[in-house]
Amino acid sequence: MKNYFSRILIPVFFNKDAASVVSKAIVIANEFGCDTLLLHVQSNSKLVPFLQDGHFTKAGFADQFQENERSMEQLVDEHRAGLADGLLISSMVVPGNWQAVMKEVIITQHIDLVMIPGHTRKSMEAIMKQVNINRLSQQTQCPVLTLTGDFDVNHLHNIVVPVNDFLPVRKLTAATFLAKKFNAMVHLLGQRSNSYTDDKLNTICLTKAYQLLSEYTNVKIHCTSDKSNTLATDTLEYARKVQADLIVVNPGKESLLSGLFNRWLPKDLHRESNIPVLTISPQPYL
Repeated sequence: MKNYFSRILIPVFFNKDAASVVSKAIVIANEFGCDTLLLHVQSNSKLVPFLQDGHFTKAGFADQFQENERSMEQLVDEHRAGLADGLLISSMVVPGNWQAVMKEVIITQHIDLVMIPGHTRKSMEAIMKQVNINRLSQQTQCPVLTLTGDFDVNHLHNIVVPVNDFLPVRKLTAATFLAKKFNAMVHLLGQRSNSYTDDKLNTICLTKAYQLLSEYTNVKIHCTSDKSNTLATDTLEYARKVQADLIVVNPGKESLLSGLFNRWLPKDLHRESNIPVLTISPQPYL
């Protein structure tokens, strides 16, 4: 089977979870057969220059940068032996802003999957405070996988893919690759609408998605539709119901959970889900 991913980017924070986070990612990189790039971004704003001989100096920044480089080299050395034969691991420590640097690195280093493994919810929050996953996915067209809990790629049995008012070809392609590789079932989840026009369009797109997978793949498919909240909320509730191992969504409304205050303080699926989420931006219109 042709590999869908070839080069993975893993953001790294130098805390007590760093080694566990990288170990978790390396296991998945081996299963996907991917080279791995570890990235740490050192923010200027977190380092306060101090006064020396009547002048402000950034010596503290330089010292911290060198320490981070040493820590990164140690991580690479510790995990190189864990890679499958033929796979490579490299690293970068870069000053700047996480969002901007990750965007540039994804594009220039030809990254085709960003993996954000959360050893704990706290470690997951560390990166999500720095990076807007929806925006990153849209700007780079690169899939972003956020891992929560004890994700075991070798036990990937149920993959949930919401389908609404268009045919999500990129989501279906990724889900099909994973389902074929790990013998999983793809659950296509449509959304019913109170509007006849919207409901008809949603049904057509769900039907086309089912036909596409059933006619051109041999993966197991389950197709259903629901309507009680937002698409993201329905998706998460359904995924929990079928004990899904992965949710594949587009950025935007598929990632926004419903709630009384979400118009002002939105909760997104990546933070609230206890199930790993793969965010894939749809194919841009030409």
